[in-house]
Amino acid sequence: MREVFPVTSTSAITRFDFLLRCLGQIHSMQAFKRVCPFRNELHVEITAVVKRSTLEWYEATVSSFKPEDCSLEAQLRILVQVVDAVHVDVHRSQNVYNKLFISTVKVDYYSITYRQLEKLVADDVSTAMERVCGTLDQEGTKMTQSMGETLFELYITLKALKQYREFLPLKDAKALALCGFHEWFKTSIHKWLQIVHNKSCDRIRKAVEVDKLEHVDALSKHSSSAVDVTTCFNQVKEFWVQLAWPDSAGAFIFVTRLTADVCSAAVCYSELIKRKIERSQHGQENKHLTNQLCIALNNIEHVRKFLGNLPQDLDWKSLEVAMQESCGPGGKEQVRKALNAQLLNVDLDLQREVKRMIAHLTDKMVYDLKKYIQHISLSPDSIHNDDAVSPLMKYLDDTLVILSESLVKANLDRVLQGLWTLLLKLILDTVAENRGVSVEFYGRFYYTAKALVEFFHAEGDGLPVEDLRNEDYKALEEELRLNKCSSNELIEQYYLEKIGQQKTLKQTKFGRISVKCYYEASEQKLYVEILHAADLIALDTNGLSDPFVIIELCPQHWFPTAKSQRTQVKNKTLHPVFDELFQFQVTPAQYKKRFACIVFTVMDYDWLSTNDFAGEAICRLSDFCGPDKPSVPGGVKNVQPLILHLARPKPSEKPILKMLEARTSDREAQEFVKKLKEIEKSMGEGD
Repeated sequence: MREVFPVTSTSAITRFDFLLRCLGQIHSMQAFKRVCPFRNELHVEITAVVKRSTLEWYEATVSSFKPEDCSLEAQLRILVQVVDAVHVDVHRSQNVYNKLFISTVKVDYYSITYRQLEKLVADDVSTAMERVCGTLDQEGTKMTQSMGETLFELYITLKALKQYREFLPLKDAKALALCGFHEWFKTSIHKWLQIVHNKSCDRIRKAVEVDKLEHVDALSKHSSSAVDVTTCFNQVKEFWVQLAWPDSAGAFIFVTRLTADVCSAAVCYSELIKRKIERSQHGQENKHLTNQLCIALNNIEHVRKFLGNLPQDLDWKSLEVAMQESCGPGGKEQVRKALNAQLLNVDLDLQREVKRMIAHLTDKMVYDLKKYIQHISLSPDSIHNDDAVSPLMKYLDDTLVILSESLVKANLDRVLQGLWTLLLKLILDTVAENRGVSVEFYGRFYYTAKALVEFFHAEGDGLPVEDLRNEDYKALEEELRLNKCSSNELIEQYYLEKIGQQKTLKQTKFGRISVKCYYEASEQKLYVEILHAADLIALDTNGLSDPFVIIELCPQHWFPTAKSQRTQVKNKTLHPVFDELFQFQVTPAQYKKRFACIVFTVMDYDWLSTNDFAGEAICRLSDFCGPDKPSVPGGVKNVQPLILHLARPKPSEKPILKMLEARTSDREAQEFVKKLKEIEKSMGEGD
């Protein structure tokens, strides 16, 4: 039939139509029924003939293809040709022959031939694939690229043939021989994926070797190797799309493998491009090397952006749904965790390479940056801050123009962040090397830091302010802010910090002190009553102490006429009762300052040696001084007592003390430091 009435000839098909109609008419004639009383029904006879002719056609088709040799690969190539021929025949039967048979003799030609051919193909291919799997399972056996390509081509042709089952009646579409054909290829697909990965890595190496690190075109900022890499990855994506693996569990394994292969190839590329830069840097001009580093950074970013699309390219969403349907909610979560972890890890690896390149790029700027920072450092105090900073700002502006032209936005931000970190470190180092210099020195660098924030922020076009004002910047800003203060201002800041710490102080092992404080506005006098202390630490060998309390208004420069006062010594006790009243002259102008405070220092009296420090507490004067504080009849005696927890801080650990100590020419600063160090010394080494 296929030879006598080919579908390519319209006249032949017309004749075949007439032939089938004639057969139908003959079969329905009374004369025929009398002559052939034992005949079968027409559709039964035609079905038998169709099956016989289909088998003959298939066997003839198989015989018509001669293998080049007796190898397994040659036999697989023959099978590809056979399946292609069956595909063509099925297509013709569905579009041409089936319509003729149904309209004339009521026979479903397509269903008969498709089911028969599909079974014949399945038998031959499954037998061949058993041999393939047996061969590949042998130890040391590797799949060749040509074998892999042949197997993949066979898989695709079978998939296309299987799709024709959609035209079968629903009852006939079940339990076809090709339903699970993909299982025959599971072993070989794993081998083929390894070939694809190795081939991709080889292509990436060659792409990096021939890459001249020049822009591929005027609109792009990456070079040819980045394009080659993403092209390789696109081919992997197309491979997966064509494979269309139907089994969700198997698909999960393959997608995990594909994702891992793509990610490892991306990391390999980043390392290769970095090594290429390192090999070519010797003897190159700084400008040319900077340009190459910028292109390499853009190449990696180009690959990173491609990897970001992998969830869509490999259709992770459908895989999650399929795994959820087959394995429940845990299956979906398994897919998400496994695949996202791979993307996260490769992103971290690529960012590490990017950071190394950026460090390499910024290292080239260190010499110039140090030179301009030194210019700021050595500028005379009389020079205007703008004039001191302008050489650095011009250098940064010129550098930013080059970087903006060479880098994509994401990399520009990364380089700016790296440059910002470097600048902060260089300025911090310079400040650390110049302890105790003039206040104007720190003022210049404080101005410089503020100007740099504005420059790098660029009115919103640069780095976010929150990224610029990071922990390093805040440490530098605080260092400069304090150092540009006068000694008196630093001492005031010291007491402000102590007041804040006292407010957050919980119960301590150093005990507590109970006091009353009352300000008589009409007299401008502060009355202080020391009531008692409790749970003091033992500082004598007998397990007790001889405590007394020193009361003083601080800072001393703010209360120049106020002398410190002290209670009597209470011998051999850790719970002394004092009940002593003191008074200080305090003006409203004095108590209004936030740093103005009263300090209670508990000491242990030693007759033959230096008194020991037992603890201290501090209160802000404005907490009980001021017009908003109610007048109490009877004065201090009727005020509610205040319980303060004692602390034993080490002043030498505070940055402010180090700054004051560095000001060797400032007598007041040195006296303040000396006093605190004496107290700390009296604490002993073990405290």
